[in-house]
Amino acid sequence: MKEVLALIEKKKQEFAQTPFMAFLQDKSIDPRQRLAWAPSFAPFAMSFKDFNHLVLHKEPATSKLQEMINQHAYEDGHHWVWFLQDLKLMGYDYSINFTDTLKFLWGKETQKVRSMAYNLFGMCAFEDDILMKLTIIESIEATGNVALFEIAQVAKELQQITKQHHPYFGQSHYAKETGHIQAEVEDVSSFLESIDLTEAQREKAFTLVERVFADFTESMNEMLAFAQKHPYDQTFITKAVSPLSQETLSAVGG
Repeated sequence: MKEVLALIEKKKQEFAQTPFMAFLQDKSIDPRQRLAWAPSFAPFAMSFKDFNHLVLHKEPATSKLQEMINQHAYEDGHHWVWFLQDLKLMGYDYSINFTDTLKFLWGKETQKVRSMAYNLFGMCAFEDDILMKLTIIESIEATGNVALFEIAQVAKELQQITKQHHPYFGQSHYAKETGHIQAEVEDVSSFLESIDLTEAQREKAFTLVERVFADFTESMNEMLAFAQKHPYDQTFITKAVSPLSQETLSAVGG
């Protein structure tokens, strides 16, 4: 899998340069506004629980790789609890009509986020080659390693305002994101690099890597647009807020 891991690293470096990451880094914007996309991320954060428990986890495990994936899925499949805790801490736990909630979660502004979750289900649910599932996991973990690092920096600023630790957006979540599958293997990187792929597997894995990163990039763009339209304290009121500064735009080629 060495060539596949190399491609993932290349895509990871590109992902780190997206406008969403630049937005998170822009300290001229209130940290609460830089996390104002949080409600729009809910369809993925909550679906990720099912993705891990219903799609990735398989019992009984019939191989060492499946055992590793099971360990990883168990860990990743519980992060939604932290997400809900953070939404409460950030003031989003107020009452709105159930029908308005449904319209929001399945509305146009969260379409890319939902598609990302659906695509991951589709790519893995009917995939018989466990190495392709491993490729998808590695790609997801690479995006998480990048995004959660930047998000944790914003959460650190937010903590100075709220005096509260944010388990999902803060450092404790990022500390769980190594950039690789989370399993009881002494040297995960070396283990993964030692796996041989056929030419057909390699080509398919390349396609899956490109797809995962494309989906995450499109979703981050959608979340950025949401944060620029919705004040952090008025989630369902739309107006232009806190555009990227000119320095930030220049840094990302805008």
